[in-house]
Amino acid sequence: MTAVRLLIASIALSLFGLSTTYAQSIAWPNRPITLIVPYPPGAATDTIARLIRDPLERQLKQPVVIENRPGAAGTTGSLLAAKAEPDGYTLLVTVNAPLTMLTYLQKNFPFDPMKAFSPIIKVANMPMALAVNSKLPVHNVQELLDYVRKNPSQQFSYGSAGIGSGHHVAGELLKQKTGINMIHVPYRGGGPAIQDLVAGHIPISFGTLPALLPQAQAGTVRILALTEEKRLPDFSDMPTVTETVPGVIAYAWVGVFAPAGTPKNIIEKVRDVIDEAMKQPDFISKARAQGASVVNVAPDNFERSIRDEYEYWGRVIPSIGVSPE
Repeated sequence: MTAVRLLIASIALSLFGLSTTYAQSIAWPNRPITLIVPYPPGAATDTIARLIRDPLERQLKQPVVIENRPGAAGTTGSLLAAKAEPDGYTLLVTVNAPLTMLTYLQKNFPFDPMKAFSPIIKVANMPMALAVNSKLPVHNVQELLDYVRKNPSQQFSYGSAGIGSGHHVAGELLKQKTGINMIHVPYRGGGPAIQDLVAGHIPISFGTLPALLPQAQAGTVRILALTEEKRLPDFSDMPTVTETVPGVIAYAWVGVFAPAGTPKNIIEKVRDVIDEAMKQPDFISKARAQGASVVNVAPDNFERSIRDEYEYWGRVIPSIGVSPE
């Protein structure tokens, strides 16, 4: 009888726990929500996070706090979000690198990106570009390659958002396919890399358009080409790197994620709010002004595309000879 009573008690406790979790998810939200951005303020991801914060606050009627936690090309903040309670009060806003690339480029990667999160919504595609300090006497990709080759005694370095970022992968692809010598300088995010590019501490950098466009308009940097597969309609005057060096393709997108195990009704509520905001002309125009294109990808397709991309980089990254660091 004792064993039976223990079993009944165990079942009762489990049911109580489930009912409590369900009740909490129904009452959600009743306190502030944190959006973890694994990059510094001013980065492309931070820009998108600030665009979705206002509609979330209006619709959910709770404060939404953006917490920038840069480090390890996005791993630091992403890990923090992965370890958070799956209660809807901590969400992750990130580019694709921590979920689809970094596990192949960082030793002892601390979480399984295919199991740690539940995708909520893909918000925007974030084009990346190759840029140089405006004092470097080159105006296109071919001129850059020629200049580097003609000055073998000069040390050329390129900046990235960190080891394993899309910027890093693009730089290594360019090196592999052209044979030019460039030293990789990883930063704690795309923003600091562009700051050093502007200051002339590095001559070359890869970055997202939201980070590069203001500086290009100010004349401090020169955008040479996009790392997209083909030219973008909104930036048809910008060539792609692959037009000069076939195969140098790297891309970024920004999505919102919840820790795995977050109740489905919370995920759906967040998705609905952001989805509705993304349809508004003001949201679209603000994103476009930053060089981002708003996308609307069905949840199942978003999750499938993440897995496909994860497998794709699993093939490409080892092929360019980059060892995990």
